[in-house]
Amino acid sequence: MSKRIRKPWDFIAYVPNQIKEGDNYAPQLVGLPFNILFGGIRNDVQTGQRLLVGVCYWPASETFHENGDRKEMCYFTKPRNKYFVRVIFEKNTGRWQTEKFKGKKLVQSAFGSTFNGAMLHTTMRAPEPDEHYAPPEKTVSAT
Repeated sequence: MSKRIRKPWDFIAYVPNQIKEGDNYAPQLVGLPFNILFGGIRNDVQTGQRLLVGVCYWPASETFHENGDRKEMCYFTKPRNKYFVRVIFEKNTGRWQTEKFKGKKLVQSAFGSTFNGAMLHTTMRAPEPDEHYAPPEKTVSAT
């Protein structure tokens, strides 16, 4: 059995901007991600071309919860799909954690001691095959 070797252009990761004061969000949301984007390269079934695809998750402020130890909030696609991402910030340690769910099933987890590290680890995995993709923005050369 052969092992697939990932080419450099197969790897995509994004670090989102953090919500800041003046972004028209409640003050308690400051520091959390503005959104979370998963990207990947897929073969178009009809044309065979390699396409850049993305799935973006947006904050749902009604899911925000905060106590003395942590802040957390969930992120959903528009329109919503079966997936959501929960972001957790631990105040005492400064540690960030993300959990991606399909319904009630945890399908991915990542963490980091910094916001950037946690978000890189979160988004470096391509969208799941049954997630809804945004329309392709461009074709990726296979060379």
